[in-house]
Amino acid sequence: MAPMFPNRWFSLILLAGLSFSCNPAESRDVPGEFSLETFNGVVKYARSNYLDASNINETQSYVAAADAALRSLPTPLMLMSQEFLENRQQFKEPLQIVPGKTVEVAPGRGYAILIPDYSRLEAQNKQYEALQKNRLKTMTEAQRRAFSDTLRQKSKEEFEFTRDAWNKAGFGRNDFEQIIRWIEKNKDAYSSLPPTFKGEDPYKENKFGMHHVYFAAANGFLSAMDPHSAVLDRTSWDKIRKEAEDSTFEGIGAMLKGGGIHDVVVETPLPGSPALAAGLKAGDVIKTVDGKTVEGMPLSDVVKRIRGKRNTIVTLGLERPADLSNPVIKIKRSVIEMKAVSSTYLPQEKVGVLKISSFLYAGNSTSDLVRDEYERLAQKAGGNLSGLVIDLRNNPGGFLEEAIKVASLFLPPGRVAVHIKGKSSGLQPRKTSSKPIVPPDLPIITLINAGSASASEIVASALMDHNVALVVGERSFGKASVQGVNPWNNVIIKLTTARYYAPRGYTVQVHGVRPDIEISDEVDNQFPSRFREEDMWQHLPELEDREADEARAEWVLRLKEVVGDNADSERYIQAHKQDAMRTDYMLTRALAYLKALQRFPHPAGFALK
Repeated sequence: MAPMFPNRWFSLILLAGLSFSCNPAESRDVPGEFSLETFNGVVKYARSNYLDASNINETQSYVAAADAALRSLPTPLMLMSQEFLENRQQFKEPLQIVPGKTVEVAPGRGYAILIPDYSRLEAQNKQYEALQKNRLKTMTEAQRRAFSDTLRQKSKEEFEFTRDAWNKAGFGRNDFEQIIRWIEKNKDAYSSLPPTFKGEDPYKENKFGMHHVYFAAANGFLSAMDPHSAVLDRTSWDKIRKEAEDSTFEGIGAMLKGGGIHDVVVETPLPGSPALAAGLKAGDVIKTVDGKTVEGMPLSDVVKRIRGKRNTIVTLGLERPADLSNPVIKIKRSVIEMKAVSSTYLPQEKVGVLKISSFLYAGNSTSDLVRDEYERLAQKAGGNLSGLVIDLRNNPGGFLEEAIKVASLFLPPGRVAVHIKGKSSGLQPRKTSSKPIVPPDLPIITLINAGSASASEIVASALMDHNVALVVGERSFGKASVQGVNPWNNVIIKLTTARYYAPRGYTVQVHGVRPDIEISDEVDNQFPSRFREEDMWQHLPELEDREADEARAEWVLRLKEVVGDNADSERYIQAHKQDAMRTDYMLTRALAYLKALQRFPHPAGFALK
């Protein structure tokens, strides 16, 4: 049996959302004893506890493990199949092909190690960026979107070709061990950072060793099963939980991910932050900070460059995949307060906006914070709110139990909030148990977008299925899987152990929660391409979708007729689109539907009891 967290922590915590992993170069606490034996233990644990072990592709998992091991070296190397090496010009332009030499560890086995020439690679990258900028200058917005779709399709074709090539090669456990032995023998030759590396040495206090290699390999193995399974060291896990709750720092106010061998991507600007006001967007790739490249730099170093004293300026050079542009923006740093739950009262409308940014916490539970914030809003309204907006935009998820408890705050007791289905069980309904904190006919809108994932999708679909709220915004992320978080041998294993289903029995996996009313968060009211679960190639497959609901459809149509063209909202947006603080376009457009809900709070024939 796995060791248990001390005191109040139990051995298995269920997560609905939050895709994260740990870069071993950044962590100071990858256990020094993490070895091949530990790696084997992680693999054994995964095979025994994964949602569907028959879906584990041994070839793909060992390929990912070997590749991650090679990339964990201070001078990162790459694993490539011979078939892809010989055919990569089909998928990549000349400036995209990584220059370097190859080493055949096991001649005849169909793979090789690529040792990049980092000096040439840096020069190539600069040329390619310049080429892309020139291309984009001549394109219309529609052409950019079409070009973006073409690149996405080409990326998918490359993934499928590579997957098939590895399957034909039959890469397996013996090949993985061959790579590991090669690393052990040659690691000293690649224990220095590449000459093009800029930034603080990530190994200064964390001397590189084989424990980093095995830790990375374990993460690689799990990531090939699905993109939400990972291994973390305990310090990183504790930090993630604490920072998801409340924290204060001086910076720009944006959540970042990636770093090292991955692009540094803006996961989301924080509400009311300098980053959001300056125009930084979720999905932006940060290429430079104050004119200096951050390519290959650990995320911790990128964060250090971006953070700084309040009222100072930082300049970010970006790559924006959504519209294939390359903006450069200046952001004035400030004191950032990040809260898991916050609220705003709109006195003119007597409307409360309840923002839930995460269902993950370290001390104060999300459900308790939601209750407290709602009571503050009700008090400001003199005990008589005209409407409530539950804002779940860019909420990546968190603890499953908290999603159920938060749904319980708005639903009568005894209602199904969600169904859970594990590897050896049927649908298990999880019901609400507390009294709702809101009056039965209070008009409620739930705001969602492409960044609303898993636990936030549980809440949104529960409020939709029970006709408690009108769901407004854009299609959510589409992650309907549950991860168990288990302490094991001084690390944390986050593993997909179940699927979840909405109260009416469907799953939002890939489909996402489709809003009743589609409302854009863009000034032009358009819906740019967004990154969602379907863009993660190894995601769990989608299953049954939500069936049509005629009564709800008629209700939504009636609300749309009341709101009409929403001209007042659009006039307000146009009048304020040059404001220094970016107008919340989605919220502005959604408020008109609260007024309509005051006339028609629920579908015909429905009564909340």
